[in-house]
Amino acid sequence: MDGAVTPIIKSMRGREELYTENALKWVLRQTLRGLQYLHSKNIVHRDIKSDNILTNRDGDVKLADFGYSAQLTQERAARSSKVGTLCWMAPELIRGERRYDTKIDIWSFGIFAFELA
Repeated sequence: MDGAVTPIIKSMRGREELYTENALKWVLRQTLRGLQYLHSKNIVHRDIKSDNILTNRDGDVKLADFGYSAQLTQERAARSSKVGTLCWMAPELIRGERRYDTKIDIWSFGIFAFELA
């Protein structure tokens, strides 16, 4: 892996020949595939952001930094602790209003997509 998507995004600004819609779609698609896999195993990542998405020149995309991830079980099908990075957190997580599950990763993914745009 060459590294996190964050510095790659910054280095490509203004270089439209590299920062193409197809390249962005690929990163988003591969990130969603990683989330789909995690969620199929009842794992919530809880910190999806460009710093935690790795890529390389071959187009490989990997999720990273599982320090905040949690395994959901039948006995504990939701979580209520506040963890993650504030700007990427789902509103229900920030407000502490209710228990949450893998859906909070989808909110963070949306913020990540907005970062890429």
